[in-house]
Amino acid sequence: MAENKEKKSMNIYQKRQECIVGLQKLKLKMTGENTYSHYKYYELGDFLPQLNQLMNENHLAAIFKYTNEEATLTIIDTDKIEDKIEFSTPIELTQLKGCNGMQNIGGTQTFARRYLYIMAFEISEPDTLNNAEVDEEAELKRKKIDPLKVKIIKDLIEKSNTDEANFCKWAKVKKVEDITNGNFNTCIEVLDKAVKKYEKENKISEINGVI
Repeated sequence: MAENKEKKSMNIYQKRQECIVGLQKLKLKMTGENTYSHYKYYELGDFLPQLNQLMNENHLAAIFKYTNEEATLTIIDTDKIEDKIEFSTPIELTQLKGCNGMQNIGGTQTFARRYLYIMAFEISEPDTLNNAEVDEEAELKRKKIDPLKVKIIKDLIEKSNTDEANFCKWAKVKKVEDITNGNFNTCIEVLDKAVKKYEKENKISEINGVI
């Protein structure tokens, strides 16, 4: 019960991060293989059952949409359904040998869906260093945040009317792009509080202006 309450108090970005780390701990194996180019890849079945479980535990849902021009995967916080993260990619109809038009569409959708899930949850092969296994969670925390997380932080800086230079000084980095994954959640929590404080102060100012 306490764990369920804790999940509800997390924002959508923290929940997504929980799923990313959870998948890395599972050490997923690739079963798809391109025999012509000699490389392996993830099939949806290699990670989707485990990911669905992690998303359920972290109160997230995913909706896949497909048009003639673009495929979109939307991650939704089921505790606060207005909170969403959207991932999209342009698409081109795949022409599969020996397949009819409908089968080609199905193959294209499957490829786009797999690609978007891999993008959304940062699924990659486990890193190795000196032929030894690396603690993926620790390695992830040391890495700098990706462009999506940079945008999230910058949006919150703007919404909270925070000076970006002062924020970077507080975070002990030269620029937002230098923030690590390990410090991302702390930055989000601080900025969330700053946004609420700023909105509250603005609301009071508006009320005083009316009275």
